[in-house]
Amino acid sequence: MDKKKISKAVSERAVKVLNASLRAEANTAACMFAYQPKAPASLSKFKRK
Repeated sequence: MDKKKISKAVSERAVKVLNASLRAEANTAACMFAYQPKAPASLSKFKRK
């Protein structure tokens, strides 16, 4: 395999992992005593409907 194919494979898997973690975070409710900034509107596309 050449560098380009390896790089593409790694980046595709990284995107899958990050999307999975975003979905998990978008669908959980955390109770915190500290300041929690408002979630960006773009995060809503990962929420369950």
